[in-house]
Amino acid sequence: MSELDTLVPAGIDLRIAGEAIILKPLKVGQLPAFLRVISPVMKHLSAGEINWLELFGERGDDLLAAIAIAVGKPRDWVDDLAADDAILLAAKVIEVNADFFTRTVLPKLDGLFSTVNLPAGMPVSGSIASST
Repeated sequence: MSELDTLVPAGIDLRIAGEAIILKPLKVGQLPAFLRVISPVMKHLSAGEINWLELFGERGDDLLAAIAIAVGKPRDWVDDLAADDAILLAAKVIEVNADFFTRTVLPKLDGLFSTVNLPAGMPVSGSIASST
């Protein structure tokens, strides 16, 4: 497997509501909207095992919006899914993107930041200072 294959996985093939879907890591244009809606959901996702009932009860609208963005479908399409299809799709969206960011992108960015010569006084911690 080449480094490019590792960076850009082929995707996960699913059949949801009778429709073939290929889940791939989010594209950069999807990130702003996805991150806005997934941020409140993150505490449920970092707990190891996901309690789907609690997650849907507390942050269901955010999760459904994130799924719609990740699969490129209208929110109405996601809302009409059977519960088991919605949970499967949510789990696969989380799986394909969590793996991509935590195992591939972040380590490469850390390595890139460590090789860049920054001007004196510029933060190196991986955080970018806000201009506001």
